[in-house]
Amino acid sequence: MFWPYAYGDLFYYALWPADYGYYDPFWYYGYGDIYSAIFSPYGYDEYVQGAGAPARMATLTQSMANSCTEEAAEVTSWPIDQIQAAVQPSNQQNALLDNLGNAVVKASDEVKTNCPATVAFTPTDRLAQMQQRLQGLVDAVNIVSPPLDKFYDSLSDEQKARFNDMSPPQQAQAPQGGQAPPSVASQCDATIMAWPSEQINALVKPDDAQRAKLATLTAAASHAADTIKAACPSEMPATPTSRLTAIGQHLQAMLQAVEAIQPPLADFYNSLSDDQKARFDSMGKQLFAANQQ
Repeated sequence: MFWPYAYGDLFYYALWPADYGYYDPFWYYGYGDIYSAIFSPYGYDEYVQGAGAPARMATLTQSMANSCTEEAAEVTSWPIDQIQAAVQPSNQQNALLDNLGNAVVKASDEVKTNCPATVAFTPTDRLAQMQQRLQGLVDAVNIVSPPLDKFYDSLSDEQKARFNDMSPPQQAQAPQGGQAPPSVASQCDATIMAWPSEQINALVKPDDAQRAKLATLTAAASHAADTIKAACPSEMPATPTSRLTAIGQHLQAMLQAVEAIQPPLADFYNSLSDDQKARFDSMGKQLFAANQQ
């Protein structure tokens, strides 16, 4: 599943970036994931061929469904009680905190509703699942951000300091040794991968009409990379609310990039013969093996 730990990367990162930034850095997610959706590095033959394939597919599908359920449950475990204990809000602030808690529950439903529970085998289907998942994550951030902003803005400077100094769960604390988490800029630059025009032409052997469609897809992919990179902040935002805002902007940029690539990808992919599709689908392992050398 695309971004199986998205909840922690979004919401816990907004609260504890210095701690959660070590384990699955949020800003690593971007154009590289779109590239992986188009040119999957994984082979699904073992799930669709052979006597044991149906059982393996059932196990994989159930695992994805469990991941969606567990993630939705994790959303509702936002540290509302911890915030209340740290900040000691007034009655008016308590009402705003209750609104935040209700928004978190609503965000949980949104994440679960948009969590894919089936395996996608084609580039177009994988990108469609990515679009669905990103839409759910964008919606979840948009649900939580306004009540979080209102609650945080209602706090005194001392209360904000206590909010900001809350400790993360013990298991999420940063490793010892004083290492700094990777910078935002280095994370954003880590997943830029060159579009494999030469490899596609050599392996798929498109005709003139298909080559024109491929050129349109290539331009869309380049624009998508620029869109995502432009939404990456130059440095870590200072407060939980500003971090969640930046997170929402990055997710929105990824969603826009996926939506821009979907039509030209479908146009090109659907123009291929079955044999060409099979060759296109097989490119992922080769491309990622080459990038790791």
